[in-house]
Amino acid sequence: MPEQRASSATSGISLPPGAVRAGITVFLIATLLGFAALFLITHDLRGSIDGFRNFDLRWALPALALASMDWFGSGVRIWLLTRPLQIRIPFRRCVQIGGVSAALAYLTPSGTGGGPALLYGLVRSGVSLGRTVAINFASVIVNLTFLSLAGFAAWFFGAAGAIEDIRLPVANISAATLFEWSALGFAGIGLAVILVAVAPRLPRLLLLRLFGPTVRVRKVLKVLQELHGSLIIYGRKGKLALLLAVFSNVLQFGARFVLGWVVLRGFGVDAGFWNVVTLHILLQFLLYFMPTPSGSGIGEMLAPALMSPFLEDRLLVAYTAVWRFFLNYLTIIVGGTLLVRWISEDAAGVSDDVLTTPDTATAGGSS
Repeated sequence: MPEQRASSATSGISLPPGAVRAGITVFLIATLLGFAALFLITHDLRGSIDGFRNFDLRWALPALALASMDWFGSGVRIWLLTRPLQIRIPFRRCVQIGGVSAALAYLTPSGTGGGPALLYGLVRSGVSLGRTVAINFASVIVNLTFLSLAGFAAWFFGAAGAIEDIRLPVANISAATLFEWSALGFAGIGLAVILVAVAPRLPRLLLLRLFGPTVRVRKVLKVLQELHGSLIIYGRKGKLALLLAVFSNVLQFGARFVLGWVVLRGFGVDAGFWNVVTLHILLQFLLYFMPTPSGSGIGEMLAPALMSPFLEDRLLVAYTAVWRFFLNYLTIIVGGTLLVRWISEDAAGVSDDVLTTPDTATAGGSS
C-alpha cells in the first residue's frame, strides 16, 4: 500500500519564526561578547583588524569545500537512513534538509535544534510522521556512535601525544590532559545513551523509582522509548544502512576537524597536521557541552587559546573569525535563508511534497 503522507501543517510539526530569530539573537550577542573579550585580551585592535590581510584567499576554496561537507555529509546520512524505510526522497532534497538541520543545530546549545529541523524538513517533503521520528532518532544514535568511537579511538591510539607539549594559557592545563578527559567523557556519555536505547527497561524502572512519574520523567521515558523503537526498526531491515551512516559521518565531522588546519595554512602557518586536527577535535568536544549556541562567545575564547602556540597574537582574532565563518556563519546564513523560505511557503500554504515510494513512483526518486 502507498505510504500515508504527512505535511508540516497536518502533522503539527512546525518551526515558528520567533524561535529561529531567538536563536540567531542569542548567537549574535554571545559571539559579539566573545570577540569583544578577545579584543580586550589581545590589547591590539588595529593589529587584530590588520591581521585579516594575512589570509591567503586561495585557501578559501578548500575551506569552502570543507564547509560544504556539513550539507553533503549530513545529506548522505539522511539519504542512507531513508532507504530501509522504502522512502525515496531525492538526494538533493536530503542535502537541503541536512544543511537546514545543521544551521538550526548551530543556533541552539549542543545542537538540539538539529532534530526538530530534520523532522520539519522530512515531514514537509511528504514523509509520514512515524517514519520521520524513526529517522530522526536513528540519526541521533548514528551521530553519538560516531563521536563516541572517534573519541575512544583518539584516546586509544594516543592522539593526545601530538599535543603533549602544549599548555593552555588559561589555567595552565595541558592540552593533552584536557583532550583525554573530553574524549573519554564524550565516549562514555555516548555509550551510556546507546546502551539505554538498546535496553531501556532498567533505566525506566530506576527513573520511576527515584523521581516518580512526573511530567519531566515521562518526557524522558518517551524519548527513551522512541530511541528504542527506532533501533528495533533499523535492526530488522536497516543494519547496513546504520553502519554506512556511521561511517558517512567522517564527511561531516571530519571536515570540521580539518577546517582549523586549512584556515591556519591560509594565514601562512605550516603547523603539524595532526597537532592542529587533534586540537580541533578537542575544541569540538568542548563546544558541544557549552550552554550557548555552537558555544558562541566561549568558542571565541577557546579557539585562540588552543591556537596560540601556532599564531602571533595579532592573528588570533582574524583566525578565529575566519574559522568561525566557514564552520558556522556560512551554514547559518545559507541554511537559515532556506529555512525561512520554507516557513514562509508553509504559511502561504505552498505544497512541497517531493516524496516518491516504490508504490507510487515510476522511476527512481534519488538523484
